Amino acid sequence: MIAARNQYRPIIAYIGVLAEHRGQRYIDEILAEGTRVLATTEPERIRASTDVGNTPMAAAFARAGYTVFEREIVMTWG
Repeated sequence: MIAARNQYRPIIAYIGVLAEHRGQRYIDEILAEGTRVLATTEPERIRASTDVGNTPMAAAFARAGYTVFEREIVMTWG
């Protein structure tokens, strides 16, 4: 997990869980710790994002109290 700050605000920049540990809800603890670290700066808001198709991560954000405020789909031709 990388708790960081972009030019606008604090963000959860990256979260990774090894494949063999997925599905155990470790993500909830990892996300909670990252959020806690960023919250010590008393920000107005903390942002994070995930791919639209990553429903497990979206569910983890929802369980942690994050709200969806926009969606982005990036399409490329190969």
